[in-house]
Amino acid sequence: MNPIRRELLNGLIVLVVASLLSVAFAEFQLKFDAQLWVLILMAIAIATTGYVVFEFALKSIASTEEREKEWLKRVGTPARFELNLGEEAAGLAAVAEAVKAIRPGSDYTVIYYFGAGGGESFFLRNLDAREKNFNTPLEQLKRGIIREYKRIICFDHDTLANDHDLRSGVLRVGEGPGTVDRSTAEHCRRMMETKGCSLYVAPAVLRSIVILYGADKVSMTVEATEANTGGRVTAGLMFFSDPPNGEIIEQFRQMERETERRMVAVHKIVFPEDATATAQIASR
Repeated sequence: MNPIRRELLNGLIVLVVASLLSVAFAEFQLKFDAQLWVLILMAIAIATTGYVVFEFALKSIASTEEREKEWLKRVGTPARFELNLGEEAAGLAAVAEAVKAIRPGSDYTVIYYFGAGGGESFFLRNLDAREKNFNTPLEQLKRGIIREYKRIICFDHDTLANDHDLRSGVLRVGEGPGTVDRSTAEHCRRMMETKGCSLYVAPAVLRSIVILYGADKVSMTVEATEANTGGRVTAGLMFFSDPPNGEIIEQFRQMERETERRMVAVHKIVFPEDATATAQIASR
């Protein structure tokens, strides 16, 4: 319980008991009424019993919380599935909280898969939530909590093999294979302008979004098929912690290392208006 609320409740109980005692003494000075005294004593007993039960309940709750904390220290944080239930912001909120809880000096790595749909982002459609999701790691980086923020944008092998721009580290904004959406591109541009950030493209090892929060936590998106369009949607995220999921996290680390062996640093981001301006200059 909040300490302020507890003190207020304690004060209220003391006030009630003091008021009852005051009434009892005043009544005793005027005349002795046995029935009234019995009622006053019963009220005092009830208030005192309630206070004792209240204190006992608080101690029991505190004891339970301590046991849970001790259990988590020994056993670890169980894996959990954050279900979106149609609200993508729910999964993003869990990601933001995990970023805020990251240990100081840790690295934050996002391995983001873009499918054949290119610029369509099936994970970050809620604009307010995605903006918060993008800003949180940058804020933690500026505060010195995150040591390095790395984002690896992954495409299918065929898409990358047939796109010279991507292979050379040029990221294009648009629709279709080999492109990213505008919001992602704007965030990537901010990353390129921020010290401590690094941005890459690579062939996909896993067709999912994997986020590594330091050395002891990983999340992975779980996909479902949209009933109306048949497209991919994010049903939720699985979170793993070490302990007890050390072996699972190490497998994700191996995927990260495999992705890094084939990644290329992004040195340029091309927006549609940039291409239009270039074409106009060339036509003059």
